[in-house]
Amino acid sequence: MPQLSRRDWATMNLENVRDQLLDAAAFGKYLPPEQLEHAAGKIGEGLRVFLELTPDPVELGDIEAPGSAKGCQGQSSIREFHR
Repeated sequence: MPQLSRRDWATMNLENVRDQLLDAAAFGKYLPPEQLEHAAGKIGEGLRVFLELTPDPVELGDIEAPGSAKGCQGQSSIREFHR
């Protein structure tokens, strides 16, 4: 089996997290804090890979590092990437 590129690896991880969250939401499954932290780490790492591979990287400004969030603010910080 060929080794995945960094982009393919990041895409696969983001898709796995998406599927896990959709499954939990659709079927009312409980995800313990450890699983949510692991998922957040995968999202953060995937975003880091995509930002590194972006030809013209955007300014990150006030975006916090994965795991440093103080709690849900009711808005997605992904909007910061679409300036």
